[in-house]
Amino acid sequence: MGNEKKGSLSLFRRVRTVLLGFLTLAFFIVAVAPLLLIIWTAWDKGKSALNWSFVSTLPTGFPVGSQGGILNGIVGSIILVIVASSLSVPAGIWAGMYLWEEGTTPLARLIRLLSDLLLGVPSVVWGVVGFYVFSTSTGYGLHWGFSAMAGGLTLGFIMIPIVTRVTEQALRDVPLTFIEGSFALGASRWQTLKSIAIPSAMAGIGTGILLGVLNVLGQTAPLIFTNYYNTGVPSSLVGSQGAVGDLAMQIFIYIHEPSEILHTKAMAASLVLLGIVLFIDIGIRLMTWGSRKLYARVG
Repeated sequence: MGNEKKGSLSLFRRVRTVLLGFLTLAFFIVAVAPLLLIIWTAWDKGKSALNWSFVSTLPTGFPVGSQGGILNGIVGSIILVIVASSLSVPAGIWAGMYLWEEGTTPLARLIRLLSDLLLGVPSVVWGVVGFYVFSTSTGYGLHWGFSAMAGGLTLGFIMIPIVTRVTEQALRDVPLTFIEGSFALGASRWQTLKSIAIPSAMAGIGTGILLGVLNVLGQTAPLIFTNYYNTGVPSSLVGSQGAVGDLAMQIFIYIHEPSEILHTKAMAASLVLLGIVLFIDIGIRLMTWGSRKLYARVG
């Protein structure tokens, strides 16, 4: 009787495992299918415009963009990401470290609450704030005009809470035995954070930076208020010559024009944007993988 019961229980577990596996696969296909459909549509309609000239020349012709390429959008997107990351990465990682170290203090709880609230602020609201702080020529703002610096810093503020929360969670995922072992050897909390926690959490921190970058790469509403669009390459980061083009805005503008040529180029530009996202993803993965290998070798 006991063997029969164990056999039926084992059969039930196998059936349950297979069933859950099929359900997981089905849900994965349902979730990925729309993304694959979007990529296929962009490839089918935009592949005819993809060539070296498309990514290495500035838009020309009438309407603007009917000739030439999207070099302004590529350069502008890179500039905006660099400016945004220069603000958000140090600030977000430092805030995440503080929340990990002082997570139970009233100030830390307040910072965590504010960070969570900032995650829910609509991007258009950030755009209005960025306009009055950085771009407007009246009032108490910095009066930088529509510029890469204004747009990039606004995007940086959008990134900060993302990097902060993921950094804190990555540090909390470090095995407690690592931390306790460091303390047992006499290391201070800062030494433990610098030498044990951060190297172990690099993959998670890199993921947080990647999520922030991917979030701002597709933003258009904040840039309408702080940067808008430029068909050329900027000669400055602030002032009247400081505006940049970016791929998200370029796609948005092209797809709303009545020209079929621009529609094709919008699809091709979306493929280039996907390629940049993939490149950034692989780069961050390689950096975090390399840091883990180096840390394991040194350890």
